Amino acid sequence: MVRESETQQNRSEKTLLAIKECKGYLEGVEKDLSRLSKKFSNKEIAQGVGFAATGIHEALTYLGIVKKVIEKTERIVARKSVVSQTETDGSPSSLSPHR
Repeated sequence: MVRESETQQNRSEKTLLAIKECKGYLEGVEKDLSRLSKKFSNKEIAQGVGFAATGIHEALTYLGIVKKVIEKTERIVARKSVVSQTETDGSPSSLSPHR
């Protein structure tokens, strides 16, 4: 069980790192697109670039949500793992906040 939780934690850490890297990349692209949309004289092109920037902004919002879900899930799994480990050792569960 401990090995499995370590693997899950390792995967979640890699996922959070990938999200961070992707977020940085998308923020750069969003900034570039915003600058580009102001440079085009053709209204349709400028508007299309603006829509792309808006889509990237929404993607960044969703990445933030996914990151929070992963972090919360990681905390819950870690907490359950500690409680499970304590129970299998035969010692009383002093970690429960309700006792």
